[in-house]
Amino acid sequence: MLILRPVEKRDLHDLIALARQLDSMNLPGDPEFLERQIHASMASLRLGAADLRPGRADHVYVFMLEDSEAGRCVGSSQILAKHGSPQSPHYWLEVSAEERHSRELGRRFVHTKLRLRSSEDGPTEIGGLILDPAYRRHPGKWGKALSIVRFAYMSAHPERFEREVIAEMLSPFEAPGQNLLWDAFGARFTGLTFREADHLSARSKRFIADLFPRDPVYVSLFPEPVQAMIGTPGETAKAAVRILERVGFRYLNQVDPFDGGPYYGAARDAISSVRDRRELVLPCMPEEGGTEMEGPLALLSAEAALGFRATVVPLSPNGAPVVSRECREALGVKAGDRVAVTPLP
Repeated sequence: MLILRPVEKRDLHDLIALARQLDSMNLPGDPEFLERQIHASMASLRLGAADLRPGRADHVYVFMLEDSEAGRCVGSSQILAKHGSPQSPHYWLEVSAEERHSRELGRRFVHTKLRLRSSEDGPTEIGGLILDPAYRRHPGKWGKALSIVRFAYMSAHPERFEREVIAEMLSPFEAPGQNLLWDAFGARFTGLTFREADHLSARSKRFIADLFPRDPVYVSLFPEPVQAMIGTPGETAKAAVRILERVGFRYLNQVDPFDGGPYYGAARDAISSVRDRRELVLPCMPEEGGTEMEGPLALLSAEAALGFRATVVPLSPNGAPVVSRECREALGVKAGDRVAVTPLP
């Protein structure tokens, strides 16, 4: 049985192993950082309504995909409730176009420009999605479930999150820790390697505002391979982009100042997985036996005796979730409890 649930202290070893496969800015393979993330997630879940506004930038929600038979966690995803505050602004490179024309030469050029922007009142950010490769072709569509569980939680607790949601996609890397845009741009203004800058940004991003150019930079000055990768998701990110586009995200003409990865975004309440989540009361009789993952699938979630739990279930021809006895036990729900259904895209 595979279950999605909030991270716990006992998950540190599994989270480190997963993070080292991704090693992104919001899920680096740093044991000390990940231990802090676990404590922050557990503290965020305990917050009451009166505690949500102060310090929202520190609130994080980390979800783990646990395989109970294997006895380990095989996936993770997370929500940063607010990315951008006076203490830690949100930085990005705005991508724009400038058209130039010479009548004398009969030539016209459209130049792409990058300009550093920032916000101290930033959006909610989703990220840190990683799934063990052995589970990527599972009939339960667990990669989609890891993505959608974040929106199901937002739908249940909108007061915890901003009205705008963004996601940064990793760009192509030449090798681990080696990025073409950083080498051509960021490294020249900071004197740092990509790894040094990435790890420093986990503690403070002030050096970006201090050292990056304030004026627009013309992309045509970069080598062609650098130009081509700006705003392009890497191969490992393309599946995540397709899922996000299906639920309403779009490219924002913004890229990460470190690796040039594109930012996608959407209004929280316009995301189909937030909007289409519906609640129902669990009927008395569970489905007997195993449940085949065929046809339309949905995320079934509940906040009951075990806290927040979710799993993937098939939908019957009339659109009702098919919930087995094993599923009820894993979610900690019984007849008469309220559960939520979020269709997988």
